Amino acid sequence: MNETAQKQENPQSEPLDKDFFLDCMRSVVKKMQKQEQMIQILVDDLKMRNHEGLLFLRGERMYSTQELVNSLRICRKTLTRYRNTGELPYIILRNSAYYKESDVEKLITRYGNRLDKKAVAEFLANMNKNGDILANR
Repeated sequence: MNETAQKQENPQSEPLDKDFFLDCMRSVVKKMQKQEQMIQILVDDLKMRNHEGLLFLRGERMYSTQELVNSLRICRKTLTRYRNTGELPYIILRNSAYYKESDVEKLITRYGNRLDKKAVAEFLANMNKNGDILANR
C-alpha cells in the first residue's frame, strides 16, 4: 500500500496544522459569541413582560390574537384575513401569532370605520396607558 492510500484511510495520523487549528478555534469562538448575544436578546425580551403580564418586544407592546379579538371585538377569521393578506404583519412566538402595537395602530387607522367605535376608543386609551407604563420604567 502506498503512502497516499494510507493517508486517505487514516487521515488523523497527520498532525494538525497550528494555523488551521487556530482559525477553527477563532471561528468557533465567534459563533459562540454570536449565540451568546442572541440568547441575551431573548433573555432581555423575556424580561420585558411587565407586572401585568403584558408582552413587550424590543420596547414595543405585542398583542396576541386573542387579545386583539377581545379588544377590537372582531372575529378571529377577520384578523386571520388581515394577517394573510399582509395588512397586519405578525411574528410567531412559541407557536402563537403576535402583532406589534404600531402595526395594529396602522390597521385601526386604515380600517377604523369598519370596526366597533367604542372598542377602538377603549383600545387606543389602553394603548396610551401602556405607553405611559413603558415610559416610566
